[in-house]
Amino acid sequence: MRRKNEQFENYLREFQPRHPRALPSQTESAPELWRRLAAAAVVTIAVGTSLWFAKRPSDRPKLEFVTKSELAPQANAANVSLSLLPLTQLSVTDPALLDARLAAASRRVLPDFRSEESTLRVLSKE
Repeated sequence: MRRKNEQFENYLREFQPRHPRALPSQTESAPELWRRLAAAAVVTIAVGTSLWFAKRPSDRPKLEFVTKSELAPQANAANVSLSLLPLTQLSVTDPALLDARLAAASRRVLPDFRSEESTLRVLSKE
């Protein structure tokens, strides 16, 4: 056992210590820096352009949806605005009038299932 230890120590003495080589430089090369700057410029231009288009008012006319009930002349003056603020104000001031206006609007806006061609009547026959 002692002999093996001596052989191993002799083997280790054969090696000579050397200085380690210097680490590679951490500075970026000029072409790589220019590529990164160009990519950042492209991203900045793309984001700026998309924000500009998003905030710019549209030149196209706004789409309006027309229902069958709007095409027919309305003899009833129950055409009320169904926006949130007037309905909220009406619910605070006069709840009965709110119920009446919502009922009138539901007859105008929701489909009528009492006609012969209504989907509900056809489904009920099956």
